[in-house]
Amino acid sequence: MCSQFPTYQDYKNRGLGFVILHGDAIVSGATSYTVYDQGIEIEIDTKEEYQRRGLALICASRLILECLDKGLYPSWDAANLKSLALAEKLGYHFDKAYVTYRITDFR
Repeated sequence: MCSQFPTYQDYKNRGLGFVILHGDAIVSGATSYTVYDQGIEIEIDTKEEYQRRGLALICASRLILECLDKGLYPSWDAANLKSLALAEKLGYHFDKAYVTYRITDFR
């Protein structure tokens, strides 16, 4: 959940995130996908077998509150309809859809 940072130390210094553990395993989390001067871009992930239990809502809520406490803007760019529904549940408002491209073969 911190793949956009070159090292853990960079994430620790500039990133922000919260997870839920089941035993020693991370089962859900919300983190800064990217960071910029006055905010972050939120990334949410929950293991499939733990979805539909409110875990993403808990993690996202905590991350958003932490951003607000730190004076950071918690930007949300929903990648799919599940993400959009969660964002709206958290108070975000849909603006508009746009075309994106995903490259999966880097040969």
